[in-house]
Amino acid sequence: VFVTRWNPLVTGALVGLVGTIAYFRISPLGVTSQLGSLTRTVLNNAGLLAERLPGLDTFSGCATRVVDTITNNGFLISGLVAGSLAIALFTNRFQLSRLSLRGALTALLGGVLMGWGAMVSLGCTVGTLLSGISAFALSGWLFGAAVFAGVWLGL
Repeated sequence: VFVTRWNPLVTGALVGLVGTIAYFRISPLGVTSQLGSLTRTVLNNAGLLAERLPGLDTFSGCATRVVDTITNNGFLISGLVAGSLAIALFTNRFQLSRLSLRGALTALLGGVLMGWGAMVSLGCTVGTLLSGISAFALSGWLFGAAVFAGVWLGL
């Protein structure tokens, strides 16, 4: 299972299954909202941030409210990261490597831009692609085309 690449049809079917399960959940997966609320909660508890940000805390979607430190989605995210690490270790594909200063700055800038974009658009790439495209929403298809074009132009 972990030695060769999976058949694209099987992989696509599994991604579709995950999208279907995500669609029928009571609430969206909310990776971005969990990270935003976790950051706000930690900074608020440390006295470094106001408890309320007028305007920002009334958005629907990925609002950054002070909530429980970790939610069900937080456990899901942690499980995804732990599962990915476990598979990488199991298949001997995990290796530490030295990161150049340019690579570190590029990754930091990319992460900041992705986080900013996710919060401004009230969503994230995973949610938009999995939920939007699997539900055949026009916004999902437009977003997918924009991501494809952005990656193509960036490379």
